[in-house]
Amino acid sequence: MSFKFGAIDTAALAGVEATLTEWPSLGGLGLETLDIPNGGRFLSAATQTHTEFEFLVDISGPTPQETFLRRDNFIGALDPEAGPRDLVVEQETGWLWREVMVANEIRWTRLYWRRGVGFKLTATVTFQTVGGTAEAVEAEPQMIPFTTTLNFTHSRGNTACHPTVEFPAGAQTTVNIGSFSVVVAKPKATSGTAVLDYENFEFYVRNSAGQRVELLTSYMGHFDRPSVQRGALVVVSCVGAPAGTRRLYPNYRRK
Repeated sequence: MSFKFGAIDTAALAGVEATLTEWPSLGGLGLETLDIPNGGRFLSAATQTHTEFEFLVDISGPTPQETFLRRDNFIGALDPEAGPRDLVVEQETGWLWREVMVANEIRWTRLYWRRGVGFKLTATVTFQTVGGTAEAVEAEPQMIPFTTTLNFTHSRGNTACHPTVEFPAGAQTTVNIGSFSVVVAKPKATSGTAVLDYENFEFYVRNSAGQRVELLTSYMGHFDRPSVQRGALVVVSCVGAPAGTRRLYPNYRRK
């Protein structure tokens, strides 16, 4: 098994083999509880702080010098100074973990030689999510177009999703996602696409060139966050928006 870290794919690196040692689920899970005087505990909240991935990495080469060079190139590709990047684990290519960095010092074994392999170094490499969430998101987000209303069933991932809704800008619009509803007053922009991104909490108008030209935060009635549970069926609509295509991005997630 290999991994992709930003633009780096270990499957394409000569002499590098990465094996995931364990598959994490519910990474960084913590329970916030209060002790009850007569026994037991009261659950206040369940939180997830981060997800951690541990790989066993082997680097081999025909000579000691080539092996050391491959090691140094591999470490350079992981350099934390380049900042957090997306992580994709082989066989789970439909999902990626955002804002991931190497979490611990990497310590290599002494160089050794194996028949049929050559010279070899081995180390454990640990990654952690550091800035986004403890969940994975779709590597290629699904987009569902509609013209008036959409009957949407949450069918992917294994946890609730926070959708993004796009609609033509230029008029006061009421956005409905199941029982969730928010009124967006008429912005200054008379054209373009209004975007309510509840995954990243970004609300703006985008022009035809893809540039953000106006924030929608001052026009929104509230900032409650819609959440659609897996398996749930909801009706989505953008009442009052000018005629044109609306789009729903479910933003499926998995833990």
